[in-house]
Amino acid sequence: MFRKLLFIIFFLGALTASSAYAYSVSTDWSYGTGSNIDSSITIRTNFYKEKQIVFSSRIGGGAGGLLSERIKNREYYWAGGGGISTDGIQIPDHAEIEIVSFYDQKRYRIKVDLPNNLEQQMKRVYKIKGREERRDQLYFGMAPGGYYEVLLMGRSLGVSPDILLSRGIAEEVTDDWYDQKVPVAEQYGMDSFVRKYGELFNKHPVPSGMAWAPIMDAYRAAQPVTDVNPVSE
Repeated sequence: MFRKLLFIIFFLGALTASSAYAYSVSTDWSYGTGSNIDSSITIRTNFYKEKQIVFSSRIGGGAGGLLSERIKNREYYWAGGGGISTDGIQIPDHAEIEIVSFYDQKRYRIKVDLPNNLEQQMKRVYKIKGREERRDQLYFGMAPGGYYEVLLMGRSLGVSPDILLSRGIAEEVTDDWYDQKVPVAEQYGMDSFVRKYGELFNKHPVPSGMAWAPIMDAYRAAQPVTDVNPVSE
């Protein structure tokens, strides 16, 4: 009887440990930020789960590079967004990202609720050229006029097309105390951006605000379709 009781205790303990382990295992995922036909700097990133912060970073990021040819040729696409590791934290249900736009010379804040089934989407596996790939990177993109998109995408040469999770117009940040003392353009040395690209933007005007929506829809529609061979869960 005593041995039987020990076995039951051991079994229940193992079951509890197994359940705790299964609950604690997190899906590896990453995030990135960037811009479209602009230079940008990401100032702050906060991810939330059930209204609690699970990840906070002030690591910079964004996009820039040489824009001259893209402006002339109207080459509109999301740039930047190299995957930043989240060290296995819980997949969030809400995000707040603060980005400075050089084109608009403004500080923006993206606030977005993420889909309830985001974890399931990230865990979905596809077979691509013999490799198993997932869409496991969140991308936050900002375009002129405050337009933003939140995308779920695969890694390089991974699953495509990108999935649009949310879009809209970001709110302009007006509650930053330092911005009241020193204008955003002065803080981030935007004069050089204006000198380099101002005339080009005047000659080749770019879309603004929600005018970006159909342009980026068409861009995604032209992406390769590689999510045709899902792996059974």
